[in-house]
Amino acid sequence: MQVLKGLEPQEFFKYFEEISSIPRGSYHEKKISDHLKKFAEDRGMTAYQDEYYNLLIKKAGTPGYENAKPVLFHGHMDIVLDKEDWVEQDMLTEGIRLVVDGDYIRADGTTLGADNGVGVAFMMCVLGSVDIPHPPIECIISVQEEVGKRGGIVFNPENITGKRLMDFNWHKPDTIFAGCAGDISAYYRLPVHYEKVTDDMAFYHLSITGGLGGHSEFDINLERCNVLVTYGRLVNRIALQHEVHFTELNGGINRYVIPGNMESLIGIKKSDEEQIRAIVGEVAAELTNEYKIADPELKVTMMPAEKPEQMIIYKDTKKICKALHLLPCGVKSMSLEIPGLVESSNTVAIIETKDGIVNIISTIPSAVTSRKYDILQKIRDLADLMGAEVETFADCPEWPYMPDSKLLATAKKAFKNLYGYEPNVEVSHSSLELGLFHKKIPGVEMISLGPKAYDVHTTKERLNWTTVQMVWDHIKEILKNLND
Repeated sequence: MQVLKGLEPQEFFKYFEEISSIPRGSYHEKKISDHLKKFAEDRGMTAYQDEYYNLLIKKAGTPGYENAKPVLFHGHMDIVLDKEDWVEQDMLTEGIRLVVDGDYIRADGTTLGADNGVGVAFMMCVLGSVDIPHPPIECIISVQEEVGKRGGIVFNPENITGKRLMDFNWHKPDTIFAGCAGDISAYYRLPVHYEKVTDDMAFYHLSITGGLGGHSEFDINLERCNVLVTYGRLVNRIALQHEVHFTELNGGINRYVIPGNMESLIGIKKSDEEQIRAIVGEVAAELTNEYKIADPELKVTMMPAEKPEQMIIYKDTKKICKALHLLPCGVKSMSLEIPGLVESSNTVAIIETKDGIVNIISTIPSAVTSRKYDILQKIRDLADLMGAEVETFADCPEWPYMPDSKLLATAKKAFKNLYGYEPNVEVSHSSLELGLFHKKIPGVEMISLGPKAYDVHTTKERLNWTTVQMVWDHIKEILKNLND
């Protein structure tokens, strides 16, 4: 654990490297939760761990701050797991292999886990400190945030006393995050039927690769290609003129990730190969033109494959294609209150085939609840027309912007004291657990802070380590001024 040695602030990077050595993918948080619980208890703090491995850690205020109102910290311990094809690493049992690359920390061919390892490391810095003035601290460190905010949904706030909360799941060091969208996710379940493969069929690996992907909320405005939707468009184009069969479809990484790659097996009549290759070439040329700026590395390939024993019938293959092509996807509305802010969107994020059911998972963030549910209704309406079913999960409310918040005013003043200029205050299309805590803790005021991170949820994820000190100093300055 010497990769980050020498980077400043040293205490932050010591803890960031420490937790990076602990595998902590969503649904596999016990080891990191136990580690953090022991970290707190070894220092004489109270740590509550629930059955899901959510943590609440309490630390007393420092001298002169003992009777100040408590401050809540929040972050999540789980991370998105993804790796490049060439990486030989079991991410469920092995930690992140860190690399320092100039001003950036990245992983060796995998996701980095800065989202939200940064937040956990900041909390450990304050919990482990002996010389930082601060009020009583109550740290909420949640699980399964990346897969439906499950930790925040089940978290019991009965031991919470604070009404001002600092979250560390933001990615702009000169900006105070002060409001976010809510979201809901939905399974679109389409039953499919199979038949035996006939002798006149040939099979091919059909793929669309090279998409940049990205975070489904932070990057949705960049108009990058959603490869699952585009895959539906491609095969639908074939199905309009020729018989085509899927065998099964599995793609996507996480419900908060814009899918950048998709491959499946398709079966076609041997006599149709030339015409179908021509269609694939036409669509590939269209995509190259359409995404020459937003996604310039897209590539469509069609390679021969061995025959399977069975295939999905043509009628159901067409239904899958049409569903992928027609499901709402991308930016759906822009805010007229905050210029440039995406108000509502949907990301078709994952497709899975199991037990005769094709599941398509969508996530719908919106700052306006009624628009979130209207997009959901469009999905339900499509399902009704196609004989599919829709099941929702992880319904999270929005966190409304509070411009008159005292905590926000303190954070803005602290920033100006340190750097001599006003910070930006931003409301985002991202949907964080903070909407849940806004609802669970009546009267709570909240802000979110964080250093610069790029391409989170992807194998290109990287943290600009030179921006961490700025945020760390800001956190300490805010705490120093919360002595009321």
